[in-house]
Amino acid sequence: MKKVIAVLLVLICVISFASPILATPDGDTVDITIFSNIKPNNIELDAQGAVLMALENGEILFSKDCNKRLYPASTTKILTGLLALEYGDLDEIVTVGNEANLCAYDSSKAGIDLHEEISLRNLLYGLMLPSGNDAAYVIAVHIGRKVKGDSSLSIDEALKIFIALMNKRSRELGAIHSNFENPDGYHHDNHYTTAHDLALITREAMKYDIFREIISTQMFTIPDWSSAHDPTVEEKEIRYWRNTNALIQPNSKYYYPHAIGGKTGYTSNAMHCLVAMANRDGVELLTVVLSNTTKDSKWIDSTTLFDYGFSNFVRYQPFTKGEQVDILYITGNPTTDWVRVLMAETPTHFIRKDQISKISHEIQWNPEISQKTEDGRNIISLPAPVSQYQKVGTITFRLGDTILDSIDLVASKSVEVNEIKPNFPAKLRDGVYIPYLALWYDLSLWQKFALGTGVFALIVFILYIRAVTVRQRRRRYVFRRR
Repeated sequence: MKKVIAVLLVLICVISFASPILATPDGDTVDITIFSNIKPNNIELDAQGAVLMALENGEILFSKDCNKRLYPASTTKILTGLLALEYGDLDEIVTVGNEANLCAYDSSKAGIDLHEEISLRNLLYGLMLPSGNDAAYVIAVHIGRKVKGDSSLSIDEALKIFIALMNKRSRELGAIHSNFENPDGYHHDNHYTTAHDLALITREAMKYDIFREIISTQMFTIPDWSSAHDPTVEEKEIRYWRNTNALIQPNSKYYYPHAIGGKTGYTSNAMHCLVAMANRDGVELLTVVLSNTTKDSKWIDSTTLFDYGFSNFVRYQPFTKGEQVDILYITGNPTTDWVRVLMAETPTHFIRKDQISKISHEIQWNPEISQKTEDGRNIISLPAPVSQYQKVGTITFRLGDTILDSIDLVASKSVEVNEIKPNFPAKLRDGVYIPYLALWYDLSLWQKFALGTGVFALIVFILYIRAVTVRQRRRRYVFRRR
């Protein structure tokens, strides 16, 4: 009996030390880069790779080794969820197959039952809140079959299609330093990403309202499939999917009131990872921290970056799309002598508050536009024709010597050529001026017909009156003679 107990203890120890838990190589150099001409305020992070991004335009406000290859762990599921939204239908029913058993025994699960019929929407909740690896594989196989158009496709083939789709889509988003080998983020030596790549992927997913809704949900309840469909079970069980993101849990000591969602991740190789989003006064920020050494440090790193961003940056938006910048005078059309000059896009940047006064802008007009100064005003003009939204110039915004943006300036409407035609006198082809004749040439065919008919009727009427008048005069003359 003692030998049996000893063997069991040895096996438990081997399993405990040998098995990884959920989904980066370490580097010796630290690259802290500020893309907004600012300096960090004593920011010290435990994460090996980190990014602070403005969600609105993808501008990087702070980074630490943002292009360093690191293991993403379960933050991989953000890409899995994005592909489910792009290729799936939230209300379609998915039947769970043996793919749910592909996830490792020691990985996090949503508790999905074999043969369960579940909507893709609920699968996404199971994917993102309890970080269900079983949900990840069910989604991957379902989408792989749907993309191929073959519901009978094998699990392995469907999974290969989905993983290829993960890598293709990530590169389309600019995540060129990543490679994905599975849909759940469980450790694989060739499954890696970077803080910047993961921020790009997350920013795309945040464009979907349902994704925002899911990641902001603190707890999601769903009936347990097996008990709900087992007539012998009187008390039906409920599955409680609790969001693993402590930043949105009010009872957590790391609760961050401005947090709006995110995704956690952990494996023994990846260590602690977190993607988080926050909103304050309409400004949305995204943080990615990868390879934190402790569970607590990922929360601390994220809130440190959020506080830094909200305290030091402000949205700079001097114009909006379609807003008038100037007036462009038009020559060659007497009825429309000017059009408005509009912004083709909205320039948006997140600038350090003490740098706003250093921003300047300059307009460069197209070569065909003439400029002159009259009564102290700069008058710009362009000959017709002009098409609507025709580019007429460019406005450039600078912060010191750094160009922030160059936006096209466009015309508000189209203007055709309509030269003034001489009325009286008119010059005929032979060079002889004949008064009033130009009016006849300017008329259309039906106008000429109507005018001719009217003139003819007038002549007939005048002749009739004249004849009546002459007849009456003759009668008077005869009467007088009698």
